[in-house]
Amino acid sequence: MIDERTLEKEALAEIGRRGIAETLSYVGSNSRYYQRVFKELHARPEDFSDLDAFRQFPLTTKQDVSGSIRDFWCVEEQRVVDISTTSGTTGHPTLYPMTYGDIERLGVNEYLSFRCAGLTEHDTVILAVTMDRCFMAGLAYYEGLTRIGATTIRVGSGPYGMLLDFLERVRPTAIVSVPSYLRKIGLYAQENGLDLASSPVNRLICIGEPIREPNFSLNPLGQQIEQLWGARVYSTYGITELAISFCECDAAGGGHLHPELIYAEIVDEKGHPVPEGEIGELVGTTIGVQAMPIVRFATGDCSFIQRERCACGRWTPRLGPIVGRKRHLMKIKGTSVYPAAVQRVLDSLPQVREYVMVVRSVAALSDELTVMVALQGEANTGADLVRQHLQAALKVTPVVKVVSMEEIERLQDIQHLRKKRVFIDER
Repeated sequence: MIDERTLEKEALAEIGRRGIAETLSYVGSNSRYYQRVFKELHARPEDFSDLDAFRQFPLTTKQDVSGSIRDFWCVEEQRVVDISTTSGTTGHPTLYPMTYGDIERLGVNEYLSFRCAGLTEHDTVILAVTMDRCFMAGLAYYEGLTRIGATTIRVGSGPYGMLLDFLERVRPTAIVSVPSYLRKIGLYAQENGLDLASSPVNRLICIGEPIREPNFSLNPLGQQIEQLWGARVYSTYGITELAISFCECDAAGGGHLHPELIYAEIVDEKGHPVPEGEIGELVGTTIGVQAMPIVRFATGDCSFIQRERCACGRWTPRLGPIVGRKRHLMKIKGTSVYPAAVQRVLDSLPQVREYVMVVRSVAALSDELTVMVALQGEANTGADLVRQHLQAALKVTPVVKVVSMEEIERLQDIQHLRKKRVFIDER
């Protein structure tokens, strides 16, 4: 295993070039989908081994994958030992096969990521994440923690009682979970007179939801979690199709990429690289994946990459906070709005218990956003407050509708999906 802390920029570049060449050669020999792509381009895998040429290779979209999923498989079914799926929050869940080697790669990725966050063999870690329902991340986190040698407690994301009981009985030092779940537990503990800040938990590894602004400061959700728990929070980003995740270090300057496992780019609308530090769409190429490697996969997530040396000493590139999803961008009364901007406002208001955003098209290039909120306290006063804060932050005012918690839970469809659904796109 490569020690990323000792790698210099030149070594990182060579690892990337070599990894791209290996992946191109592998898919050229084993993937029916990419064999068709090479044939249509009248080209061979080695024609794209140079980085400038590689950036001309066509992007692979989610529609490409879901439309011909079996053509992406590169191994016979007998070698597949696990099948995971994407979350399904933005479409029909995609099947993702893995070999023993792929699961080993997952474990290595999380070993490297958790090491960035400072976890060691002396830690006891609660995994408050879904391990069933074909969830790749839960498996990956477990594999990574066992490689570190940490004690792992697979509590899951169910009722709060089990997690709070383990806080008392086992005295864990870290928790891996979704931020909104950590906030709910924190508020529950506060209401019941429990002081989470007195627990030995000193690290909260936050998955699945953003906790940082584009300038790397904590957003309202991240601030609230840190205050409720009295613990340091760490942001992560992961995506099933690339079988990868990145975690920030103590410097909190973005999630460190692992060059031996992924090659990442930030591109514009035409798929061309944007200048360093500018926002664009994250595109990734897997390195070392056996069952279902993907070349230049367009994630739909908009962010930026930092390539200067991190304060922790690593030269590995760092992915900035996700500012939104490309397909979720809304045009409301002529103003461009990402759902994440609405979430930041709602997460900052203590009166808001839960929420769901619903967007519909009302005309060409014009959308209507309805924000459904479950509130604490007087409904009319609370709704006016929500409107005022949204207007101040967005410069436009969406429709605000007060509903019951039962209605919110029905819209979030929590039992069906692994992730809490807060944005419903009906355009």
